[in-house]
Amino acid sequence: MKALICALLLCAASPVLPAGEMRDEWYGNAGLIVRNIMELLGARSDEWFHEGSYLRSIQAFRMMTAYDPSEMQPRFLTAWLLWSSGRDDEAQETFRQAVLAAPDSWEPYLEAGHHWSGRRDYVRAALWLSHACLRGAPVEGWKTLAHTYRRLGLYEDAIRVMEQAREMDPSDEAIPRNLALLRRMLEQQRRGQPVEDW
Repeated sequence: MKALICALLLCAASPVLPAGEMRDEWYGNAGLIVRNIMELLGARSDEWFHEGSYLRSIQAFRMMTAYDPSEMQPRFLTAWLLWSSGRDDEAQETFRQAVLAAPDSWEPYLEAGHHWSGRRDYVRAALWLSHACLRGAPVEGWKTLAHTYRRLGLYEDAIRVMEQAREMDPSDEAIPRNLALLRRMLEQQRRGQPVEDW
């Protein structure tokens, strides 16, 4: 019965566009049905995540990515769930695919940088975050890169990047405090004193 209903919906007449009017979207009921299914799948994937059914969520996010490869959020969620499940190689491949899908976008680089920072692999985090900044990441990406350099003991680089963040957002009240702390840490490093991190 369900198959019959689906067949009828797919065969139903679709609205006719006026002559010469073209759009970059699917026409007719089939496209609308698929789009609605993807929206429902997105909602269900969130429920599955909260229920702890990560594999189902991963599968749903992969279907959503196949439906719209330009959409980055399902890729990011897939990568985070894969990492949370101990499937690091698959997660890294997911970010690699995100970069291939949007090579000029800062978003996949920033997401991967946040991941590596969270895992305290600051060398990898700095690499990904620097690529994000080179591709136009917002001020938050620059601040995260500065903090990553700080964790690596690269205080001069951290100051340089934090100053760039200040130029991008002069109203951010945390940046001057961060710069003062970074300069203090650099001075301690130069004097050979133990560096007091915050």
